[in-house]
Amino acid sequence: MSEALKPMTAPVVEEHNIIENGPMTVEMRTENCGLFQLGGGIGRFNQTGATEPWRLPYEEVLYTLSGRLRLRFGDEVLEAGPGEVVTIPKGVEVVYEGEAGTSAFFAITPSDWAEEGSDGR
Repeated sequence: MSEALKPMTAPVVEEHNIIENGPMTVEMRTENCGLFQLGGGIGRFNQTGATEPWRLPYEEVLYTLSGRLRLRFGDEVLEAGPGEVVTIPKGVEVVYEGEAGTSAFFAITPSDWAEEGSDGR
């Protein structure tokens, strides 16, 4: 099997792959893991609160690991508890909310959205 096609375990997150987003820490876990279209990681609420609004420049799937993840889309609120999956289409504006201890796995595509010049705001 060629190195480019080899399955890998995502390494423990390195400091340069951690993004602070208000009360939420975003750990980008799939950088340099052989994926070119798909990215993913863990979002953790270290304190209770909400992020600033974010217009997605990618498609996103969220799987709630712990706590209750609340997603605001304008006047609508969608809640997801442990084991629940949420899909968000590209272009939707969302605010992520959670209590301290809430965490979710996320997958996004395309993974190189930032390199395309979009800032999402």
